[in-house]
Amino acid sequence: MDMSSLTLGEDVPGVFAARQKRSIRIRDKYLEAGVELLNNMRFSDLRVLDLAAECGGSVGSFYTRFQDKEAYFRALRAATIRACNQDIGARLNKERLLTLDGDTLLDELVDVLADIFTSPVRGVLRESLLRILEPDEPWAPMRESARQILQNLDHATPSRFPELTEDDAKTRMNFCFQLIVGALQNDLLNDNHIFTAKDQTLRNGLKDAVHAYMQLPPPLRTDV
Repeated sequence: MDMSSLTLGEDVPGVFAARQKRSIRIRDKYLEAGVELLNNMRFSDLRVLDLAAECGGSVGSFYTRFQDKEAYFRALRAATIRACNQDIGARLNKERLLTLDGDTLLDELVDVLADIFTSPVRGVLRESLLRILEPDEPWAPMRESARQILQNLDHATPSRFPELTEDDAKTRMNFCFQLIVGALQNDLLNDNHIFTAKDQTLRNGLKDAVHAYMQLPPPLRTDV
């Protein structure tokens, strides 16, 4: 993931408007520092003093850009989902999916999702998932991105797997998506796995699993 895309593209509650180039540059530097630091610590352990030191600034410079730490986290989350959506839009859009054969589509689906979950914003994703039960639902933007991917897959899948009925192809692809995301979310929260996103083992295993599942013959229908 290109870290240059880690910017705010919308108004975020508690984030003060930055109009001058210098102010925007300092704000984005805080975002980059938070992304890096959260790969090695929980957000609750992240101190504003440490953030300011990481950015070569002062505590005051933080609070002239963010109302408080929670506003800062909302900014991190917004910048993260914006960067993720740019990758998704470039690699899993409807038009591009229709240019891929079935096998390549499956590989690309695993690779895009694994690339996101192992990207520099991994720590922000982990923190958002750990806080999923909080009232403002930090994982909600990620869930919306997942819905968009599924819509694109529903559009492309039937023609990529003509040996399956349209309904069966869509159902199987939806299950493949859930399998991939579930495994990557588990890996995000737990480092003690045999198959891990830290190397190619989880990625390769997921590819083998979804290829095998999409190539299985349709089940016998007993209701016809």
